Amino acid sequence: MLTSLQFAQLAAAAWAGPAPIVQATISTCQLFTGQLATYFTVTYTVGGAMFMSPLCGACPFQAVAAAVAAAAVAGVPVCRHHAQRVISRTAAALCGVQLLRPGFACRARRHRVARLHHA
Repeated sequence: MLTSLQFAQLAAAAWAGPAPIVQATISTCQLFTGQLATYFTVTYTVGGAMFMSPLCGACPFQAVAAAVAAAAVAGVPVCRHHAQRVISRTAAALCGVQLLRPGFACRARRHRVARLHHA
């Protein structure tokens, strides 16, 4: 679903607080049934304190949300709303949904081009 670079970028973008050290890891293991299990772990280190998702999450978005929530519960000033917005935008982008409407400049160019083509 996500490459390790994309997962690390998601974890870094979701943090809104004091400058942390971000570690995002993806690990895989083969179960006895022959299936491959993938686990996502996020760790934020701020001022010597480490905040990580309590358990390795099977979903990258849950791992990021859990690590941010763990830091917020410990009293680190982070914005959960910012993290949730980054997670939802990333998930929507992976699904092909466009969340943002085109701006004024884009609409003006579109109307100008349409007017030139129909002239």
